Amino acid sequence: MPHITLTDNNFHNPPKLLDVAKETDSAIHAYEDLQLVANKSLKELCKNQSLLVFPQCLGDHDDGIEEQFIVQFEGSAKFNDEDKIVSCDDVKIKTGNLMGFIGFSGKGCHGTKLEIRSSFSENGEAKFSENADNNKTENNNQDFFLHYMLEKVFKINLFNLNYSYNNSSGFDFIYLIFPYFLKRALNQALFKTYKTFERNDSAVKGAINVSRHIRQNVPFGGRVSYRSREYTFDNHIMQLIRHTIEYIKTKPSGKSILTQDPDTQKAVLQINEVTNETYSLQKRSKVIFENLKPLNHPYYLDYNYLQKLCLMILNNVNSQYSASSSPIYGILFDGAWLWEEYLATVLCDSNSGDKKFGHPNNRTGKGGIHLFKNGRGLRYPDFYRKTDNIVLDAKYKALSYNSKNEDDIFSEIKISFKRDDIHQLVTYMYILKAEKGGFIFPDKSRKEHSDDTILSLPNWLELEGYGKKINGFGLIIPSVKDYNLFKEKMYTLEKNLLNKIDNA
Repeated sequence: MPHITLTDNNFHNPPKLLDVAKETDSAIHAYEDLQLVANKSLKELCKNQSLLVFPQCLGDHDDGIEEQFIVQFEGSAKFNDEDKIVSCDDVKIKTGNLMGFIGFSGKGCHGTKLEIRSSFSENGEAKFSENADNNKTENNNQDFFLHYMLEKVFKINLFNLNYSYNNSSGFDFIYLIFPYFLKRALNQALFKTYKTFERNDSAVKGAINVSRHIRQNVPFGGRVSYRSREYTFDNHIMQLIRHTIEYIKTKPSGKSILTQDPDTQKAVLQINEVTNETYSLQKRSKVIFENLKPLNHPYYLDYNYLQKLCLMILNNVNSQYSASSSPIYGILFDGAWLWEEYLATVLCDSNSGDKKFGHPNNRTGKGGIHLFKNGRGLRYPDFYRKTDNIVLDAKYKALSYNSKNEDDIFSEIKISFKRDDIHQLVTYMYILKAEKGGFIFPDKSRKEHSDDTILSLPNWLELEGYGKKINGFGLIIPSVKDYNLFKEKMYTLEKNLLNKIDNA
């Protein structure tokens, strides 16, 4: 089973990527699996596949994420006279802004696993392995940058979980984010719905089932068989969550995942309490079948995402597909969204006092600003702070160097931003009457230096006419072989970034 590792926002050449597979069919099998997602938008794929995509509200906010592709093929495969693929050497694979983990299983698939890493990671090079199951990824080949952002955004403490990179791959994050979804769903209250019960006791409160009563209660002993429909917490959704909890317990570090913090422990206890009466391991297949129809409830929206994740864990991740199961499963993150949410954990720390940045959110409709006095033209800058009138724009982009573009405002350090990026930032500054504006981006262009760990201009650039100032801040991604050391360096870099913003 092939395991392919790509990087985001890149072209990949299969002859080099799949060179190890020349004597086998692995390259063709991988190509055939990737065809299931190639050149298809997320909007199209998410209709019928078990894919979790972040941000979760595709197409609701005009951000274009739903139109992105996981991979695109350029060129075509070669076929023989029997219309079978004999070579895919002429096909190039293009990736976009999506990172994450995709698995292909079920009827017609070859078990390929696709991992898309951050191009800003030190270990973010394309790779191929012929056996996904035996692909024990070495510590120094992991995408530390992606893992670190996921850990911060989803509040996962890998130290507490004793997470081993020597025996784990990125697919384990499907298990690790389960507590995040569980707590979000339970914050909306326990899910309650109507359920039909077949009972046989003396407290009759429903329609009597005559045939079953005759079979079970003759001669009469005080019991009556009846069917009741009750509004209950013990339903197909809660049972699905319970089965997922029990399954995770069987995985390495599974118990640690479910006890990593008091809120997670409380959530697990609540699920256990309402499902103890009817939970049975033998009913797992039935519970999965009952949940194949997606939950669409305007109040219990977070349960929809939790349901999808539970099905992925129980059904797809374990590669135990039924005829109704999706052949594709996985979890994807839009790079721009993840970078922005990661920066929010740094800039919006509640312990920062008056140094804390505001983080407007177009997906929740909170914190927006209006372009016009009549309340129209709602816009959402990434970050702004009123105490010193500064606006910051997060950019997950590999910036152009040695650019000759006339709009290259940072020519001193040879960095080019797109014209629309500059116009957007200036607009936010004008509306907020901000004194300063800046871009924050991940930077892989330079190595770390103890005296200059954040790339920025020595002086702010002054806008003509308006008279306010703009700067850029590049957060350098550490180049180390140990994840614990990577985290330590990132903590230092984050502090330096805050100081640089305050003092530039």
